[in-house]
Amino acid sequence: YYDKVDLDITNKEWAKNLSFTECNLWFFPYCNNKHYIMICVNIKEERFEVLDSLRHKDFEKTYKSMAERVVQYAINYMKTQFADRTVRWERFSWFKLEKVTQPDQISCGMYVIRWMRHWEGKYNSALTKDWKRIDLINEERECLMLDIILDEENLERERIMKEATKYCNMKNKKKELKGRK
Repeated sequence: YYDKVDLDITNKEWAKNLSFTECNLWFFPYCNNKHYIMICVNIKEERFEVLDSLRHKDFEKTYKSMAERVVQYAINYMKTQFADRTVRWERFSWFKLEKVTQPDQISCGMYVIRWMRHWEGKYNSALTKDWKRIDLINEERECLMLDIILDEENLERERIMKEATKYCNMKNKKKELKGRK
């Protein structure tokens, strides 16, 4: 996948005004064969962190070369952002989160979103609190969906709300008809 994508953002127009000199954590979600993992560049701890909710044991074979490539692009870009700050990339080590295993085969994307919200460079209970329960993962999924749909910046919000209202009305009519039989 990454062979087909230009990850060099150093010359991209949208990236020219970004300033991340105060950021210590850079997040790079990655999808490989429909499985999402998170690669985090942790400036403060001087390490590249791989967060994988399925804890793949074959990291070296499956993800390491891709992760190294993503990290190299990140380093190239960060060198432009951290020009006034010494970052010794050669001292960085690799860290793999070993404490999380998702309870199904489809929630990896939700784990990546949760990590982007709560990861602080170390394991903490906010990351996995009750996340072995599918119902809580699905609840988080629904909340995220509603946040996106109901956001005032969503240009499709009104249309979606109208369609949802029509759908609910249709379901209510079907219930009424069933109740009369």
